[in-house]
Amino acid sequence: MSGAGEIASDDGSGASRRESTDTVAGRLVVVTGAGNGIGAALAAESARRGASTVVVADIDNDAAEQVASHINSGGGKAVGVRCDVTDADALDGLAGELCARHGTPGLVCANAGVAASGGPLLDGEPRDARWVLEVNFFGVLATLRSFGRAMAAAQEPGWLLATGSEHSLGLPHAGAGAYTASKHAVLGLCEVMRAELPAHVGISVLCPGLTSSRLWASGAHRPGEFGGPTEPQPISQAIIERGMPAEVVAQRALEGVAAGHFVIATHYNARAYADARAAEVAAAFDRLAAHDTSSWDVGEVAATVLGELAVSNEDSGGG
Repeated sequence: MSGAGEIASDDGSGASRRESTDTVAGRLVVVTGAGNGIGAALAAESARRGASTVVVADIDNDAAEQVASHINSGGGKAVGVRCDVTDADALDGLAGELCARHGTPGLVCANAGVAASGGPLLDGEPRDARWVLEVNFFGVLATLRSFGRAMAAAQEPGWLLATGSEHSLGLPHAGAGAYTASKHAVLGLCEVMRAELPAHVGISVLCPGLTSSRLWASGAHRPGEFGGPTEPQPISQAIIERGMPAEVVAQRALEGVAAGHFVIATHYNARAYADARAAEVAAAFDRLAAHDTSSWDVGEVAATVLGELAVSNEDSGGG
């Protein structure tokens, strides 16, 4: 297998991908939102795969320490820390402290996420949407930036994993507009970052479906500026608790990272949402093809403009 970040020509779908070395065994692993659910399972799976230290980061410090204690009792090495991913400055400080103490992370999982009360977008509170985006998008961005800058500068193989959702791929159901928008944004963020990262740092977006976790209780940590804590909805709890075991999601996630996959799916049923979206997009272009197939590709246009500017500079004697 080639080194982390090297580009392979094809992943079987016609798209290039980055291949990975083992960025977990013997390395520092950081997981946000690791107090329960997918995050806790990612932390435990990283320890099982031989991480030197797993940082269990969560806004609920007691939950983080409990997960870390469980990992330590099983023979792994973990530390629990309180982490609010909406505080970019604090994340920068945490990244600096961890890198100084444990070395550059081999894997960082930007997993923290929340869900607001469901309902139609036209009837929802704007502050609910702002809170969801603050955590699910800006929190992911801040996590990837804080640790990704250090990983890019270190020249060691490393990997970033952001938790998206089946909502990133299509529409599972109505009533979760802000959550769906935030997870679409995570996919777009990771796709751009994939093109911008140096060769030795890879990135994946995890797109799980219904997973057993305490996502239903995330409103307990909503800050006052967004309306304060909310009571969980019993129906949401009942549905989420019947999801796929988080341990299965974590195993599939780290298998995907080890294989260098960009999109990591964990629930086969979610393919229906992706297929429906792809079919609708394809149909839109099929209709257009009967009228106009001209190209205004932004990359082609940019190359033309830059070429013209270079010629102009040469003609004018510019450097």
